[in-house]
Amino acid sequence: MMAANAPARVREDRDVLEVWLPLLAFMVLIGTWYHVLRLRERATAHARHLCELHGVQLLDDSVALHRLRVNRRRGTLHVMREYRFETSRGGDDRQSASIRLLGDRIVGESMPARHDLGNGAAVPAVHVLHGVPPMQTAPDAGNKVVPITRARRTLH
Repeated sequence: MMAANAPARVREDRDVLEVWLPLLAFMVLIGTWYHVLRLRERATAHARHLCELHGVQLLDDSVALHRLRVNRRRGTLHVMREYRFETSRGGDDRQSASIRLLGDRIVGESMPARHDLGNGAAVPAVHVLHGVPPMQTAPDAGNKVVPITRARRTLH
């Protein structure tokens, strides 16, 4: 009787290895990917907030993972991520900035130095070039700008 149950037991063990183990590994991979994506979204939202506070533009509306380290803190291992992004004051310059995350928490940021005017006032985020006022967009302003639309796709 024991000999008849032995092949069934071996087959069940093989099913676990062939089906459930790869499925579990795939689920762990998907969960890790989702967690990293959420951390990147958190870093992007914090970068937007920092740019608003400092009066600069967030260029490309994204952050990029620059450095990934493992840190030991109080006897436990944590992952330190540094995300870099670029900012601009008036659109004609690019300055690098960064955000550091330790595990899930934002622990540091680095923004470019503020350039102040002579009277100590902050430089506005949008500059008026050569004293020309911004273009009027009212319908009665005589706007001659033609919007560009996407061309229709044809079969030939």
